[in-house]
Parts: sequence; structure tokens; C-alpha cells
Amino acid sequence: MAYSSGHTGHPSRRSMILGGAAIGATAVTALSSCTEAPAEGGADGGLEWDEASGGYVMEEEVATGKAPLTLWVEYEEYGDAIVTAFQDVHPDVKIDVEIVAKVDAGERMALDGEAGSGADVFTLQYDQLSSAIDAGTAAPIGQYEDALTERSGPVFAAAVSREGAMHGVPIATESIALFYNRTLLKSLTGSEEPATTWEEITDLAASYNDSAANTWTIRFLAGEMYYAYPVLSSLGWRLYPDGDLEDPQLDSSELTAGLEYFASLRDIWDVNSADATYDSVENEFAKGETPYVITGPWAFGDFDPAAESLGFEYGVTTLPTAADGSTALSLAGLSVAVVSGYTPYPAAARVLADFMASDAGAEALYSSIGAVPALTPELSSSIKGLADDEHAQGVLAQSQNSDLVEEIPAYMYTVGNALVAQVWDGILEVGDAQSQAQTDYQNLSSLGE
Repeated sequence: MAYSSGHTGHPSRRSMILGGAAIGATAVTALSSCTEAPAEGGADGGLEWDEASGGYVMEEEVATGKAPLTLWVEYEEYGDAIVTAFQDVHPDVKIDVEIVAKVDAGERMALDGEAGSGADVFTLQYDQLSSAIDAGTAAPIGQYEDALTERSGPVFAAAVSREGAMHGVPIATESIALFYNRTLLKSLTGSEEPATTWEEITDLAASYNDSAANTWTIRFLAGEMYYAYPVLSSLGWRLYPDGDLEDPQLDSSELTAGLEYFASLRDIWDVNSADATYDSVENEFAKGETPYVITGPWAFGDFDPAAESLGFEYGVTTLPTAADGSTALSLAGLSVAVVSGYTPYPAAARVLADFMASDAGAEALYSSIGAVPALTPELSSSIKGLADDEHAQGVLAQSQNSDLVEEIPAYMYTVGNALVAQVWDGILEVGDAQSQAQTDYQNLSSLGE
């Protein structure tokens, strides 16, 4: 997630959204002592709340530094920055940081929490939260709910809420968006303004595309549901609209319309799905000869030096819609801080988790690894450097147009990727591809794969 201009590090692309490659967990500190999940006494377990400070009163052992809190995060730079910022406010509190990939944290906590060797606060992807709640490893946030909802906005707050209670703190958001080469667009169209519809992109492609020269107006990973979803959602399809994992709406007429429209885009990006790769998308945009690509903030680390070296400017904006469609929704990622249901320090853990979403916590996140804090656009302007980072603001704008599905099983991506690839490559007609997807989904879901 360390990807923004001016920041170091470059993690696996899309590691935040889809889990990516697991990052090895390196134990670096002593761990909390806990053996069983505490019973919740009401919304906040009967913990003492200080109205004056608007926070919980930390347990004395933690407040005086006799017992450390353990924090699991994915990136060392972020962990160090959070500890420094938190100790500026609470200088006596000790925090031990362990590097654990979000994709691994849920399963590890299910084992380590009960064994007494888990974290007090850990980070997850939001779509793993339901499993963490079921396992007893995610506790409610308690009286911080209202303030956190105001800071993160209703979309992100709803994504971490289950049965009327917030069980996670929105920390960082990530989404694909439309990246555009301002300099090239100016020379081609006379305007730096990006397209807002696919029809506008198609019009430019009529004069700019040259398949023999591998020149394309727009590039994206055409064989992945994640990249097709904004097109499909613009035509009215929603994945699990009722939260029912048994019914992903693969037979819906809205999906049919969306897939037919998606297939028509082959005319402007005429490559097989297997050839639409990171190299053929991001690396080609970095050469300065592609007006548009659909990608995410992991590409900043490649695009920024390329733009500076080659002398072009680029921007980031919301994804294009179909001319007769609605807003293009993306399957955005949301990284959340979770208070362990096993922590022996539930008050102090909640104080730390809440701090991670504060202005100081958001600044630590952005300054250390360049991630986009999960704040409302209005509040993001208060974070040093973020208000002036138009690229990050473009990602945040698209994140506000996101479909934060509560849970997406891995087999849905398997089925969804096959579906869009078969349609894109012309292997199956849309209706036949949908029927095949339904059969595959039923088979894989019954196996839990």
C-alpha cells in the first residue's frame, strides 16, 4: 500500500483490495496475554467513558506503561508512524508492533487470540470482518461510533457495521479510477479535461487507435471482474444486493445488459484478456502515449517518475459511465482497524483503534506509506499534503462511488473472472456465459472454494 508520490516502498499491486500475495509475518515483539473472549456488557462492555475527552479511560497497566498493547499492521513504516503519533498524545503507553499481512490477520487471530498470543488491535480488509465477528475476534467499537461515522462518512461506516454496531474502524481506502494523460489529451483534443462516458472515449479511439502500432486510447485488465464491475454496475447490476451469498444475481437482465455493453468495448481495446496485463496497461501508460488507463494508486510509484522524466502531466478522476447508464461503482477496498475480542485491555485497544482514524492517525498513514485515509472528502483536506495531492483525491472521489459488498468469497472472483473473460474473448455468447457462471458458482460454493 506504500504507493503515493514522494513515499517509499512498493507493495504487491492490489494487495489491499483482493488480498494479493501473503506477506510473511515477522514476529518482532512480545504479545498480549489473553485466553478467552470477554463477555460484552452492552455496547461497550461496561467500560468507563470520559465525556470530557470523548474517549474511553485506559486500563491502568497500559496507561502507565506496565503492559504494552500489541498492534498488527501490514507495513513497518506505518506501524512506526502510528506508534510515534500515538505516543505524542499518550507518552507512557507502550505499543509493540508486529508485521502481519491483512490477508493473514483474520485466520491468525482466530488461533492466536484464543491461545493468548494475539494482537489487541489488528488490521483487516472490511470483507473479512464478518468472519472475524463470527470467530469472536472482532469486538464492537462502542461509543466511538458516532464520531467515526461523521469522519468516515456513511458509506464506509456501513461497511464495518454488522447488526447495528460498528466492529471496525475505517482506516484506508483504495479503488481503481480513471487515470488520464493531460498532456496527451491536450494535444489530441485541445482540452485537458477527461472523458466522463465510454462514448467519449470511443470517439477518440476512432482516430487514435492503431492496432498495428499497439496504440490504444484506453487500457485495462479486461479479464477481471474487478475491472469490469464499474461497467456492469453502470448498467444496473449489483453483486449480492441483498447480502445473500447464495444469489449473486448471475442470471439478472441487468448483468446481461452490462456484459453486452462490456463486450462492445473490445472495439476500442482489441486485445485478448490474457494479453491485458500489468505490463500492457500500466507500463504502456508510463511511456506517455496512452490517453487513459484504469488502474489504482499502486501505479503512482511507476507513473510519477515516468511523468517527470518524460515531461507529461497526468490526472486521476472517477470512472466513466455508459451514456445511458448511472454512476460507475467500483469494488473499492477498505482497510479497517479491529479491536480484538480477546484483548485483556478493551478500553486501551479501543482508544488506539479510534486514534488510527484521527487526523494524527490519518497523517501518519498518508505520510508513511502514501495510502488514502478513509475520510470524507471534506475532512481529507485537513491532512497535511493530502489536500494538494490531486491523484489521491481522485482515488478518494471514486472510493465514494464504491460498492462495498459485505463479503465476496474467493470463488466469486474465480467465477466472475471467467465470466467476463469468456465474454470479452468471444468464447461464449453473453447468455451462455451467464448460464455457465451460474453452474460454476453453484459447484464452487458447495465446495466452499
